Amino acid sequence: MIKNILALFILNLIFVYSQNENKQLLDGVVAVVGDQVVFLSDLQESISQYEAQFNELQSDQVISEVLEELLFQKLLLHHASIDSLVVGENEVQNNLNRRIEYLVTTLGSERKVEQYFDKSFSKIKETLLNSVRDQMTVQLMQQEITAFTEVTPSDVNYFFNNLNKDSLPYLDEQFKIGQILILPNPSDSSLIQTKEKLNNLRNRILTGDKFSTMAILYSEDPGSSRNGGEYVNIKKGQLTKQFEAVIYSLSPGEISNVFETEYGFHIAELTNRTGGIVDFRHILMIPKIFQHQMEETKTFLTSLKDIIENGESTFEKAAKDFSNDDETKYNGGLLINPQTGEHSFFIDELDPLLKNKLKDLEEGSIIGPLYYKLPDGKESYRLVKLIQKTEPHFANINQDYNLIKMYAENEKKQKKLSNWINSKIENTYIYLNSDFLNNDFVYNWKKNN
Repeated sequence: MIKNILALFILNLIFVYSQNENKQLLDGVVAVVGDQVVFLSDLQESISQYEAQFNELQSDQVISEVLEELLFQKLLLHHASIDSLVVGENEVQNNLNRRIEYLVTTLGSERKVEQYFDKSFSKIKETLLNSVRDQMTVQLMQQEITAFTEVTPSDVNYFFNNLNKDSLPYLDEQFKIGQILILPNPSDSSLIQTKEKLNNLRNRILTGDKFSTMAILYSEDPGSSRNGGEYVNIKKGQLTKQFEAVIYSLSPGEISNVFETEYGFHIAELTNRTGGIVDFRHILMIPKIFQHQMEETKTFLTSLKDIIENGESTFEKAAKDFSNDDETKYNGGLLINPQTGEHSFFIDELDPLLKNKLKDLEEGSIIGPLYYKLPDGKESYRLVKLIQKTEPHFANINQDYNLIKMYAENEKKQKKLSNWINSKIENTYIYLNSDFLNNDFVYNWKKNN
């Protein structure tokens, strides 16, 4: 049994890997949906995954639920093929590489991954490829079916007024917070040293070293370094303006000069361009920040906090004037919850350093300077202001409109999906093994039996 410390993601990889490996050991076919087959091993592995994820033992209900989900996936795959809905191969490869990278990070090394699966690394990737492609196709088809689903304010009110009030979620206390974030400036010598290192790498590449090897060895971009610095199928608007301007000025095979973005210094190679879509490699180097620069930043924020608390300025004005966070500086420093797109955070969604500090804080209070490491690895200090604290309560339309709207939209999408399933079942060949004809399903999968 897989330990709880492994992510469910790992469980999913093991599941799809086992599916492919066990096809040669099959002793039966459970179902056929169009041109898609559900094998016995598919069902067995899916049930094992369900049991591990939800800690629920196998039962008739579990078997029915898991089998119906597999039938639904096969229906999506069958009609994706009919509709010529294809996931780009580059996207599949990128997705597979990210999953493999996560697997390597979690288990510790490529060697440990090989030991876990008892297969070579190349064999593992080859076996998982089709399963990853199918998963992405299922997701894309589902998105196509539910696209352009919108709810109006009257839809939201109708949904809320017709809810069983006993089913309303009880929401823990929520916090709205603002920040003034300062990134220490690297010294001139650090900037010069970083650019020299990149120029040296560029010269090595021009004289024969492989760009991908240099990226693996030296790039500080955690999202691409392991993959040789590669990004594929990137459309206009997905990159920062500075980066995009350089990439779209290159010819295939051309390597840029050293250039700067908000993330640091780069060199990049355009590997392919089809219309407005590009593939490229890059190497990122971030100028080093020294301790005395961190201390200077902390001292500055301490002084800024005194100015605000003495009434010589406001938090909102100081955020606009000094914060290095472009996403918040122009709205008073107000943070946006990346999970919901809203300004409110539950306590468990906050940075661990903030949890205890905010719990007993009064609205309007400012704390800091607090050390903060950004997702891209940059170090900073910040002041944090508790703008509003909402007490625990049952969800209601006034305080939690956007949450209720999300529920209403999800219900509307589910109805659209259900209508699609019912329609396609009527016009799709479906065979169900007689051993499963007594199972209870939501949809009419037994129509041909």
